[in-house]
Amino acid sequence: MSPNAEKWQPTPTFWVAVAALVLAFVACVMSASGFATASPKVIVRKGDIAPGAVTAKALAKGAVSAPKIQKGTITGAKLASGSVSSDDLASGSVTASKLGASAVTPQAIAPDAVTAAAIAPESIHGYALGTETVVSKSIADLDQVPHNGEWTPSNTEAATCGANGRVLGTGFATTTIGNAQVSWLQALPIINSEFRGVTGRMSTDDGGGAVGQISVICLE
Repeated sequence: MSPNAEKWQPTPTFWVAVAALVLAFVACVMSASGFATASPKVIVRKGDIAPGAVTAKALAKGAVSAPKIQKGTITGAKLASGSVSSDDLASGSVTASKLGASAVTPQAIAPDAVTAAAIAPESIHGYALGTETVVSKSIADLDQVPHNGEWTPSNTEAATCGANGRVLGTGFATTTIGNAQVSWLQALPIINSEFRGVTGRMSTDDGGGAVGQISVICLE
């Protein structure tokens, strides 16, 4: 080298260029090796999802389980008609306390669904099935001579329920005793396609002074 030649000194620009070259080389190596990858954890917040973007078909099978559903989010209005069948209900999951008032109507009960075995003892009484009424019919004393030892039977009288009534019970009374020579002959419930009620008769040696009464208890 000539003693008169100038000695070269690296400038700041040179070092900047070298640094840039080194960084570019490192980045190239990392990219080629697959080292420079994005973080696998992706956080999706509620506001990031457009309304209606996630449908039932987009959910993996079993992705939504009972513990992941907030209490009260699924109401009857959100269920499609017929989507919940009896097979989907756990045994004992539907109790009386969970049924709304008037939720079960006669139309909702299948024919013969309520049997004697399904009714708790003493849970249903006559007054719970309809209106109870008492129908009475007077029985006249047909005896002519009192205390002559000849007892005279009365006519047969009938106390009847309405067309849709049901016989629950019967009773007889002497509303006017007279001379107290009165005997009861008949209190017979009769139920058929034409008659639902009770027939009654009495016999007296009272000379016509007694009055009887036959009664029937009806469920209308």
